[in-house]
Amino acid sequence: MKKTVCILVLVLIVCMCIPACADLEGIYIREEDGGEFRPLPISLEGGSSLPSQYRYNKQYQVYEDPTIRVERYRVEKSQWDAVYYYAIITIRDASQLRTASADDTFISSSRTPVRNMARRKNAVIAVDGDYCAAFSGNRSKNYILRQGTIYRDTVEKGLDLLLIDEDGDFHVITADEDLEAADKTQYNGKKSVNVLQFGPALVIDGEPVEDEKILDYSHSPAYSEPDRLNQRMAIGQIGPLQYMVVCCAHYGMNLVDFRDMAMSIAPVKVLYMLDGGNSTQMVFLNSRINNVSAKGADDRPVTDIVYFASAWFRD
Repeated sequence: MKKTVCILVLVLIVCMCIPACADLEGIYIREEDGGEFRPLPISLEGGSSLPSQYRYNKQYQVYEDPTIRVERYRVEKSQWDAVYYYAIITIRDASQLRTASADDTFISSSRTPVRNMARRKNAVIAVDGDYCAAFSGNRSKNYILRQGTIYRDTVEKGLDLLLIDEDGDFHVITADEDLEAADKTQYNGKKSVNVLQFGPALVIDGEPVEDEKILDYSHSPAYSEPDRLNQRMAIGQIGPLQYMVVCCAHYGMNLVDFRDMAMSIAPVKVLYMLDGGNSTQMVFLNSRINNVSAKGADDRPVTDIVYFASAWFRD
């Protein structure tokens, strides 16, 4: 009886923290429709192809099949005086959280818009990554471990690292630590599948990082201007195999307000900044759902993405 009560309380807490999802318009694929679950390989392959009979509709807020559920939202009015976008993603297997680059090398300066990479990899939802190759290709220093393979074994000393392990759990190695000496290939015995270096981390172990630290220019990549209004993109983990991606519109937010806004959406355990500015792109079912500029500018080419894919195969 006590166990049942605890489960009910937990469900109520989660429902209070994340918006209700009943009656949302979208694509729903059930087990009885046919198909099977197959974990995705830790490789550069994409996910299961999206059903050809379904096309993106701007009214769609949900994609759901037996292995993934994505709910996406746009908020126009809030206490932060900014439009923001977010999606809550629940997956069946950690392999469905993946990364990709414009040319599958991760170290060249090849770039293409997020939607192109998302389409190629059959992403249900994708966001821009950490601009791992920047403008200088392999002359950049940011550490790159993607889909289980190390592509660059140097670090940018001032920037936090996000480790995503084989169970899909997020861990942060902060820039205060010895990043060069740290073992980035595993965390507490669990293999790292993807490691990103942009940041900073805004939430660690469920606790907000201090304002002074996240507003410190030495703790952020060049041009991110943490104390000014800028477009932002972040990825966070809510719980086991449950995540959030969140971004704000072109007139932007500073990092403190952005952190507080994200924490008001869901009880994230870790929240980590990705590339922002005009690189900020959230793509759902192969269509960008956020605005990048007031004039509706074309999508900026970027080097890499983080994406979530289906593992439900209907062939």
